[in-house]
Amino acid sequence: MRIAALLILAVLSAPCFSAVEKITLNDAIKRMIQFNGEMAAERKTLDFGQGRIDQAHAALFPKTDLYLMAAPIFQETGNALASVKNYAKWGAFTTVKITILQPIYTFGVVGEYKQAAQSGYEVDIERVHAKEAELVYRTKQFYYGLQLANDLFDVVKDAREKMEDVIDKSETLLQRNRVKREDVYALKTYYAIVMAKYDEANRSRELAKKALCWMMGMPLESEIELDYESISPEEVELKTEGDYLADATVSRPEIKMITSGIDATEALWKAQYKQKRPTFFAMGMGDLAYTNVRYPQHSGYANDPYNGMSGAVLFGFKFNLDWWTINALSKQAKAEYEKLAVSKNTLVDGMMLQVKKAYREAVDNKKALVYTKDGQTNSSKWMINALMGYGMGFSKSDLMDSLKAYFDAELNYNMAIYNFNMSLADLTKLVGREVVPALKY
Repeated sequence: MRIAALLILAVLSAPCFSAVEKITLNDAIKRMIQFNGEMAAERKTLDFGQGRIDQAHAALFPKTDLYLMAAPIFQETGNALASVKNYAKWGAFTTVKITILQPIYTFGVVGEYKQAAQSGYEVDIERVHAKEAELVYRTKQFYYGLQLANDLFDVVKDAREKMEDVIDKSETLLQRNRVKREDVYALKTYYAIVMAKYDEANRSRELAKKALCWMMGMPLESEIELDYESISPEEVELKTEGDYLADATVSRPEIKMITSGIDATEALWKAQYKQKRPTFFAMGMGDLAYTNVRYPQHSGYANDPYNGMSGAVLFGFKFNLDWWTINALSKQAKAEYEKLAVSKNTLVDGMMLQVKKAYREAVDNKKALVYTKDGQTNSSKWMINALMGYGMGFSKSDLMDSLKAYFDAELNYNMAIYNFNMSLADLTKLVGREVVPALKY
C-alpha cells in the first residue's frame, strides 16, 4: 500500500506536458525545408536533370534490337534447285533475330551532350536552392508576422484597458463638472475605434498562426507557440556593402544558374554542330530460325531462311547527311547560347543592384529602430503626464493627443523591428547565404 501511494503521488506531482509545441525560427525553417510541398515538388526537378545525364551517358551504351517471331507455314520438301509444296500439312515457323550496335567513337558529339546535361543538372540544383531561399524568406515573413501580430494585439489590448479606465474616470469627473461632456464623447468614440482594432488584431494573429503552420507543412489546426511570442530585433553586425556584393557573386543561386546555363547552352550548340561528324561503331548480328515442315539446306551457297543459324561482327562509320536539319538546329542552339551570354552582365548587374538596395534598407531600418524607440519612450512619458493631469481635472485637451501618440509610437516601434528583420531576410535571399549568425539551418 505504501509503494502504491508513493507511485500515485509521483504521478500526480509529475509535470504536465502540453500538446502545444514551441517553435523557434530555426525549427520553422528546418520544418519548411523538410515538409513543405512546394519544396518537395521543386526537388523533383533534380530527378529530371539526372535523367538527362543518364540519357547522355547511355548514348555510348550498346543499342540492342531483339525480335522473337512465330508463324504457321505449310510443308515444302526438296533442295535449292527444286521443291514440292504440300498445303495439306502445316507446321510452325519460329525465328530469333538480334542486332547489337556499339558506338566506339563519336568525335566529341556525346561528350558535348554529357557536358550539356551536367551543366543543366547544375542549373536544376541552383533552381532548387533559389526556391529554398524564396521559401525561407516567406517562412521568416510568416514567423515575424506572427510575432508582430502578437505584439499588435497586446498594444491594442493595452489601449482598450487604458481607454476603459479613462472613460470610467471621465464619467466620474463629468458628474463633478470637472470635464466637458464632449470630452467624454471623444473618449468613447476613440474607444469604439480601439475595440474594432482589437478584434482585427485578434483575427490577424490567428491567421498568421495558420499561415506559419501551412508553410511548415503542418495541419492548419495544429497548436503551436513561438519560442519568443514578441518580436525583437535580430542581433547582427552588418558588414560593408562590398562584402555582401562579393558574397552574392559566389553564393547567390541565380548567378550560378546563369553561369551553368551558359555552359549548358554552349555545349548543346557544339553537340548539334558536331552532328555532321561520323560515328565509328561495331555491330553484331545473329539470326536463328527453325521449322519442322521444311528440310534444312546444308550448302553454304543455299539461302535457307527457315532452318539454320547465322551471325556476323562488323565495323563501320555512320554518317548523318541531313545537314539542312543539323544546320537549323545548330543555329537555334547557338542563338540560345549567345542570348544568355550577352545578357549575363546585365542580369548580374541587376542582381547586384538588388543587393545594394537590400543593404541600404537594412542600414536605414536599423537606424529607424533607434528613432522609433525614442518616440516610444517620450510618448509614454507624455501619456503618463496627461493621464495624471486629466485625473486632477486639467490638461483635458492634451489627453487624446497623448493617447494616440503613445499607441502610434508602440505600433511604429514594433513595425520598425519587423521591417528591420525582414530587410535582413531580404538581404539573406539576395546574397545567397544567411546574414543572421543565430540562424543555422
